[in-house]
Amino acid sequence: MSRAAVGDGTLELAEDDDGRLRVRLGDVVLAEYVVAPPTPAGDSPKPYLHPLRTTAGETVTAVRPHDHTWHNGLQFTMAHLSGENFWGGRTYLRGLGYTPLDNNGSVGHVRWESIVCAAGHCELRHELAWRTAGGRRWLTEHRTLRFGDVSAGRWTLTWSSRLRNTSGRELRWGSPVTEGRDTAGYGGLFWRGPRSFVGGAIRTADGRGGAGAMGHRSPWLAFTGRHDESLRTSTLLFADSPRNRSFPTAWYVRAEPFPVVSFAATYHRPWLLEPGEELTLTHHVVVLDGDPEPARLAELAARAAE
Repeated sequence: MSRAAVGDGTLELAEDDDGRLRVRLGDVVLAEYVVAPPTPAGDSPKPYLHPLRTTAGETVTAVRPHDHTWHNGLQFTMAHLSGENFWGGRTYLRGLGYTPLDNNGSVGHVRWESIVCAAGHCELRHELAWRTAGGRRWLTEHRTLRFGDVSAGRWTLTWSSRLRNTSGRELRWGSPVTEGRDTAGYGGLFWRGPRSFVGGAIRTADGRGGAGAMGHRSPWLAFTGRHDESLRTSTLLFADSPRNRSFPTAWYVRAEPFPVVSFAATYHRPWLLEPGEELTLTHHVVVLDGDPEPARLAELAARAAE
């Protein structure tokens, strides 16, 4: 177990017997990283974070919801990569709609590069292999998850993925929008919220909300929901990094019929990755108790991006 002292306690990161890595602040497990989930092949297995919790102990993610069983917590994925589906479920085809195909790839852990806690944060790094349904390794990813900036009522996750095209061919990363379906530009880092967050509040840096935030470019987006039983509110603040190729990102976001947010880098147009080319994407998620004012959200987004 690794430990790092923070202002309001000690942040700990430990790997349990079930293979999960847990980040704990006192009695609260802030995050669980499921490295090798028993996900069915048709749901495109991949590591994910679930549950994520606020410092007050409220859970702000969902896992295997009955409407989309491949929506698992917080995960990094692609729905359209040169005909392969790393998202899960059916694939959207122009003129045909969502179609079941034998093209569900997987993202698998290869090796740990480091697991450390120091100076008020915990960080894990590992290598992953993106393999097609036929077993070919198309992408090699070096992923860094950093947990820190903990204080009363908030903490921050920074997720960075460095992807290298190891397929030997050009790869086209798109989305259902680039294949002809309106308002379905999902892909990249993707969050599925708890069912009690249905109908929650959406806000962007320039004041967009609700359906107006779909496909809109903004350096940050906040989603606020209310919990059953405790009746408390929590907010997820998603902040893009100015170093990313598409900054400010377009957003795929819904409050109904289910709560979801995606840093949708290929919402409007696909990206091409040449053989051997590398792409790095860094995103921040601030997990907050309560419902901060827009000025405070802007301040925290800027702090995360620094």
